[in-house]
Amino acid sequence: MSITERLANLSIPTVIATIIVLLGLRWVLLKQKHPLAKSAGEMAESLAVAMGLVFLIIRPFFVQAFFIPSASMRPTLLEHDHILVNKLVYRFREPRRGDVVVFKAPLEATPGEQKERDFIKRVIGVPGDLVRITPGYVIVGETQYDHSYLESVLREYAKPGGDGKVKLVDSKVFVDGREVSLSEVAAAFGDPNAKVKVVPGKVYINGKPLNEPYTAEDPDQPYPILSGPRATDPRWIVTKNGVPHVRIPKGKLLVLGDNRNDSNDARYWGLLDRKRVLGKAMFIFWPPQRIRWIY
Repeated sequence: MSITERLANLSIPTVIATIIVLLGLRWVLLKQKHPLAKSAGEMAESLAVAMGLVFLIIRPFFVQAFFIPSASMRPTLLEHDHILVNKLVYRFREPRRGDVVVFKAPLEATPGEQKERDFIKRVIGVPGDLVRITPGYVIVGETQYDHSYLESVLREYAKPGGDGKVKLVDSKVFVDGREVSLSEVAAAFGDPNAKVKVVPGKVYINGKPLNEPYTAEDPDQPYPILSGPRATDPRWIVTKNGVPHVRIPKGKLLVLGDNRNDSNDARYWGLLDRKRVLGKAMFIFWPPQRIRWIY
């Protein structure tokens, strides 16, 4: 954990103890006759006031700094980004689809751990929404290939230092953001004359596909998940025209990572309780080259 992350996450008891120490130091120094001691005492007083303002008023109720520990929100947020989170906005309105939110993840999200952790994801489904996700794939000739297989075959098209992520958009194939023509895809599979059909994975909200330019990839897994250890809670599953969907109930949210195929999110541990939301991510303030608003 970096120094800035440690400072951003100081506990309330630690803050209070530090303020008491600073005020005690100020009292001792101001009794000294030396001008430098007086200046140091005034500085200790200023630090105590600043810490109280920041950690006891601003952080709990207005704005807090958070550290991004994983790649689950790429490309929107990168590992080691430091962001500011608006903790006031949801006192006046509910989270909206597209908001990037910080929340207390339930213990189901981190099996084996005893302490709840802060997560950051994007709101995709809000109460009342009917949601389903279809996985993306490519058909070369007569054979269907999923994302993981495409990434292994198209590895030569990855950017230097890139991770070779494949994203399917409309009838196009992209590797690390670079378009790979359908003829190149066919050639990579050993048959330059093969017909290639691209079927992107999509998130459907109330029957309409969601436009998601912010994702690293289109989804490669269906949702709801109907079987297995991570099966979707059957209480939320409804069938429409013979197709299973998830109906987002009151007080719940569907939150997903922008790095859609490398994210531990609500598809796997359940819909998020609205009361767990801490705030809306609004600004990257560190490192300097990453300073920007978050959309």
